[in-house]
Amino acid sequence: MYISLLMGKRGFVRREASPKEVLEHCLRLAREVAPPTPKGKRGRPWRYSHALYLAILLYRAFFRLTYRETEASLQDLMEGPFPSHQSLARYALKH
Repeated sequence: MYISLLMGKRGFVRREASPKEVLEHCLRLAREVAPPTPKGKRGRPWRYSHALYLAILLYRAFFRLTYRETEASLQDLMEGPFPSHQSLARYALKH
């Protein structure tokens, strides 16, 4: 998909990271810095963690995508459920 080969200064082959690799890095980073998901409070429990929302928003910013384009590209990359473009936009505005 996004793999393009470039020659570096010393003849080493450089390649851009694939979207799957970028998503994995975003997930790893988000798990380190995201606040814990609230538990034991009143109301409906959270379906997705703060880390997942943060990772998807980082992925969106990295590739400069709209919310709908982000949702469409994640359908190919993620196996499990993930938030829709509407809930991503709401989370980004609120947090």
